[in-house]
Amino acid sequence: MEKELTEPSIRAFVALSLSNEVMEVLTQKSLALQRQFADLNIRWVPFKNYHLTLSFIGNIPLHEIDRLETVVKKSISGFVTFTLTIGDIILFPPDQEVKGLFVADVVLEEPLEKLQAKIEADLRAAGYKIYDRPYRPHITIARLRKNRVGEEELTKGGFSLFSPVDHVHIYESHKENGIVVNSIVRSCPLDHEV
Repeated sequence: MEKELTEPSIRAFVALSLSNEVMEVLTQKSLALQRQFADLNIRWVPFKNYHLTLSFIGNIPLHEIDRLETVVKKSISGFVTFTLTIGDIILFPPDQEVKGLFVADVVLEEPLEKLQAKIEADLRAAGYKIYDRPYRPHITIARLRKNRVGEEELTKGGFSLFSPVDHVHIYESHKENGIVVNSIVRSCPLDHEV
């Protein structure tokens, strides 16, 4: 019996990267949480994987990358660079009794909201199957698994971090030695204000 040949594919998503300064602060906050909750079986996101997802696409054939890049580039045409505002580490999702994640909260300001909505609409129009759910921007720090953590256990600093956005990236996600690795495969620049 012949083995079925499968076309190479990637697990793709469209996201924003974060500035080095923001990555460093989030890394330090994660390390503090890891010490605080060392007795719990929490799955911590590798620091280099921090990003802000705009739209999760899922598995696509490798040959689809060029088409996906074309859709994203057309979608972001006319959008100018802006700044993300990132707040405290919170439990997520905030409106559910059982929380499954530690996340860095991201403020849904108008430039981010419009960019994300346009990209998702254009991906759907291009035939990509995108989950239909409200967009709640966040940066995943850890998955709690079955652990219960109370909101009162998190230290609120009332801080804000700012990360400039000048590119939208197409990422791929895969496992290496059992660890998830996210890599940028294409970068699409935003327009600069004149």
